[in-house]
Amino acid sequence: MPETAINQEDLDLHWMEEDAELGIPSEGIYCKNLDELSKYISDVKNTVVKINLDNQPALKQIPPVLGECIRLEKLDISHTEITEIPDFLFSLPNLRSLSCCCNRLSCPPSGFSKAKKLENLHIRINEGWAFPDEITALPELKNLNIDLYKNIALPESIGNLEKLETLTLSLKYKGGDCEPLPKSLSGHDALKKVSVSSFFNKEKTYDLDRTAEMLASCPKLESLLLSGLKIEGGHEALSKLAGLKELKLEHLHIDGNVFTMLPALSKLEKLIIWGSEFKITKMPDIFESLPKLRIFSFSGNFVRDLPPSLYSLKNLTELEIDSAGIAVIDKKIGELKNLKKFHFQDNVLETLPESIFTLPNLAILDIEDNLIVQKELMKINENLIHLHKKGQRVAFFYKGQGVNYKIKRLRSVNSTDETDIDTYYKYCLEAVSEDPHAIQYVEKDKLKNNQHYYAALCAAAVGKSCFALEYINIETLGHSSYFSVCMQAAKSSNIGHIFKRIRDDLLTDIEYTKVCIEAALHNNSADFLSQINIKRFSRADYERICWVSILHNPATISKVDNPSNELRKLAERQNR
Repeated sequence: MPETAINQEDLDLHWMEEDAELGIPSEGIYCKNLDELSKYISDVKNTVVKINLDNQPALKQIPPVLGECIRLEKLDISHTEITEIPDFLFSLPNLRSLSCCCNRLSCPPSGFSKAKKLENLHIRINEGWAFPDEITALPELKNLNIDLYKNIALPESIGNLEKLETLTLSLKYKGGDCEPLPKSLSGHDALKKVSVSSFFNKEKTYDLDRTAEMLASCPKLESLLLSGLKIEGGHEALSKLAGLKELKLEHLHIDGNVFTMLPALSKLEKLIIWGSEFKITKMPDIFESLPKLRIFSFSGNFVRDLPPSLYSLKNLTELEIDSAGIAVIDKKIGELKNLKKFHFQDNVLETLPESIFTLPNLAILDIEDNLIVQKELMKINENLIHLHKKGQRVAFFYKGQGVNYKIKRLRSVNSTDETDIDTYYKYCLEAVSEDPHAIQYVEKDKLKNNQHYYAALCAAAVGKSCFALEYINIETLGHSSYFSVCMQAAKSSNIGHIFKRIRDDLLTDIEYTKVCIEAALHNNSADFLSQINIKRFSRADYERICWVSILHNPATISKVDNPSNELRKLAERQNR
């Protein structure tokens, strides 16, 4: 047990399990039972200000001693086994911060109204809950972070939180779209930051136009984060948010080039655009409209070139361009005298301009996963040694040169290039052989008159990894070839993890039955049989598939719909 002291203010009893597969050791303090946990708290109850019990397995109920911690200001009880939160917790006289994301809570806590000083709240809305209305009456609440495991709209009374500065919504339910923000937030005098992120279903539709219209009326709004959403109506609505200082757009399905609306946001200081879902192929020359920009991060879209105005950002301190196909850095990079961090991972750089070593504030140089040869790396290192002798230390990261070269070459060939079809097919095949997920980078238009080439690429991709099914364009492939690609994917032992990705509506009954049987012969997932569409089969055909599945993997008996005695006996025999 750790040493405790009467005047201890910070008690950290969080726990993290070991992850043997990732090589991550356990971390924190593991309490055997509630009595041991209570003893830790009791020893410091008169002085403790902050208690962290995140993921502590011994916390199955709130110990009464917590109610005696009269100086306690910050408490984290998330990811624990508690089933209820007693009212006395909210009566703690100095409680200002509470994190209570607990999936075993059967109903919302009822004592929020007693937490008169609460400023920060992180809560999980579980399935079956209504929104706890008491939250909207907290007079001092500034930061509200909600994990939504149920698709519900926030109440209009949320606008009653007069001091609310930050609203963070994490959408963790699997079905349905994203509910709009309450109209009561229009013109909110304190709201500064709004974040809406979808974690499971990346296709949740979000009405950006309505949101932007409402947030534009909030005089102090300065930060917006949108992640994992399908934006309705395109990106133009963002131009209404002229007061933004920070804009983060991650993995959005959105029409048009989002850069075209940025000139309207002249106050931006931080801009982050991540994710191949944007499908951006060119970065417009608009950065002269963003003179205050300090941090720019862009990733996942092959734009190949950087616009000249990027080098005019005199206030820029961090420049991060990853997976963008950048081959050349202009010597004008030397004009960014405030630049501290140069981060260009996973591009196609072969050299760096000498002017980059004249940057007086450069502290991080990260060029991992490019195409820089050893001789050039030695030259870069010599320049950094010279800077070090002058008192300027630069952290240098350079591993992985030449990695995924064939994928980068494929992505560098755009639809307007005059590469002949046979050469292009060769590039595609080599890239798919390097990584089957490269099938997503194949230009469909180049192969539209050579469907057999695309079919061969798809078969090669799923043959290496059935997960490549997710990136196949069925329209380009054609229904006639789809069956053979599905049969190839079904030969993977991992097919049970992705079988729902197979479009059974594009297969005849006989074809779908064959794919199911092929998958049953190779699958290693116990959940496989729950992923097939049993409505497509007669009972006899369904049991034939189950028979094959159980014969190969007895654990799949657990997902059989109304298993017969014969199937149960087969599973028992196979388990012996």
